[in-house]
Amino acid sequence: MEHISIINKTMELSDCKNDWFFDEKYKCWCLEDVLYTDKATTPKFQRLSIFVPEPYMKENGEIISNSTMNGYRASNVPVIFENNSAGYMQMPHVWLEGPRCFAQQYLERGFVYVTCGNRGSESKNSAGEWCGKAPANLVDLKTAIRFLRHNAQCIPGDMERIISVGWSAGGAMSALLGVTGNNRNFNSYLEENGAFMDERDDIYASQIYCPIIDLEHADLAYEWMFHADKENEASPAGPAGVMTPFQKALSAKLKEKYIAYFNSLGLMNPDDHTKLRLYEDGRSGSAYDYLMKKINESATIYLKKLKAGELEEKYSLKEYMSGDYEYETMAPMGGESDEGADLMQGHAGPGVALRKESKKEEAKDGGGHTEPPSLGDMVSRPSKGTDYKALEPPMIMVPGKDKRAWLTWDGKEARVEDLDTYVLNHRRRMKPCTSFDTLGMDSGENCVFGTSAKHYMHFNTDIADAIVQLKEEFTEEYQKYFEGYQEARSDEQLARRVYLINPLNYIGTEEKSDSAKHFRIRVGASDADTSLSVSMTLALKLAMAGKPVDYALVWGKPHCEADYPGEVCDWIDAICR
Repeated sequence: MEHISIINKTMELSDCKNDWFFDEKYKCWCLEDVLYTDKATTPKFQRLSIFVPEPYMKENGEIISNSTMNGYRASNVPVIFENNSAGYMQMPHVWLEGPRCFAQQYLERGFVYVTCGNRGSESKNSAGEWCGKAPANLVDLKTAIRFLRHNAQCIPGDMERIISVGWSAGGAMSALLGVTGNNRNFNSYLEENGAFMDERDDIYASQIYCPIIDLEHADLAYEWMFHADKENEASPAGPAGVMTPFQKALSAKLKEKYIAYFNSLGLMNPDDHTKLRLYEDGRSGSAYDYLMKKINESATIYLKKLKAGELEEKYSLKEYMSGDYEYETMAPMGGESDEGADLMQGHAGPGVALRKESKKEEAKDGGGHTEPPSLGDMVSRPSKGTDYKALEPPMIMVPGKDKRAWLTWDGKEARVEDLDTYVLNHRRRMKPCTSFDTLGMDSGENCVFGTSAKHYMHFNTDIADAIVQLKEEFTEEYQKYFEGYQEARSDEQLARRVYLINPLNYIGTEEKSDSAKHFRIRVGASDADTSLSVSMTLALKLAMAGKPVDYALVWGKPHCEADYPGEVCDWIDAICR
């Protein structure tokens, strides 16, 4: 049986004063492997670690009240709460220098840093039941925040200045933490999870990177953005492929449905307070213009930085535009026929590559689906005395591409010709149609909304409606897929689970939550894990609700913690001083 390191015997960190140790390289005090609930069902993933810059603490966990770093004291320094959620899967807390660890930039600026793991869609309890379905990820993080507040006297940092950080599904969690503070919808889940019900789980600010949200409309949004591209690359979502006639027709229907859905939101342009709409073609209208403005702004910022020599890139602006350069990137993934190909997990983060296991090593779930090894297990810290063997992704040098036909630069501003040209020339479709609630009901998102007894479930009833509209032309596909999607329509408990983890449901609605005071959203302009319109919608809803939101795309960055060095810490300083 695997040994799971847990430093605390109780839920009181005052009992752990002698367990703090000092890390010479990072110059911080560390309290690692803290179990944040005494009702843990998967303790390996329900732990956190706390890292405190040297000036605020000394041996035996004694807090130094009069020492400062970057203008902060132990009493007022912000607490960075970074969740490690990925793909809505079970994920561990990180360790210094481990995969997906972003602690250094925060510690160097004097912030207290907390890394938190959580249950996920494939988590099982001791009885073998799935116990991490929605909203378990979020409930665990809320439980952890309440645990920190319960132990505030033992930890340097201002628990009224908790700043949530996360990317991908972690970005979704960070958004949810920001808009669902102390919302009563989660009380029964929190009680069951052993949370301190006399503590709060609201946060001060939310840093959101590349959020995978609004899952019930994500397939619609994806087809709206990538409809012009009939091929998808090999990725964690599946092998490379070309759309069938049915998928092409389905893509067109879902694109239409997204336009109607987006327009139903009644979003406003925060710059001039005019209504944002998509026209019938999906490639015109004020909302389309607004997204293109954001893409152009991201390109402008990048090219200005490149011209000023502020980036690490080795090429000039002229070379970038003409494609006269080489850059390093991950090697392409193999297709279905390449048995030896590695499948990189886009969720795993820098320096982590997950190999496709042989059929013998894969397990079957109760529904006959093939279950690959857990990402959370593969990036977990090994037992003491065992070296962690990072699976480095294979890298290759590739030539740049000439961008001058679709990207122009007049010396002051950049301009992308149009969205379809951008997609076809710069950021191709990553996922097939459908991509979230897949036709085969085999995606990571299909796992999110299952039950303790049923692992995979359809959840998008708009797809059922689209399939009905295609019934006459594609009878075979209708018979094959419709019933599965239609079942979701009458499942009220499923609808509730879907509702609970969509942050849009808590912004400008009748939901009663203690919202974060500040939001910052950064998305890679080359992120194809979901449509760029999804994060745009989140930012627009927050702005309409009167929330301070700093939203931007970051040119050339994929699905990651897309940012320029130091800017997130500058933002934190700006809102906390």
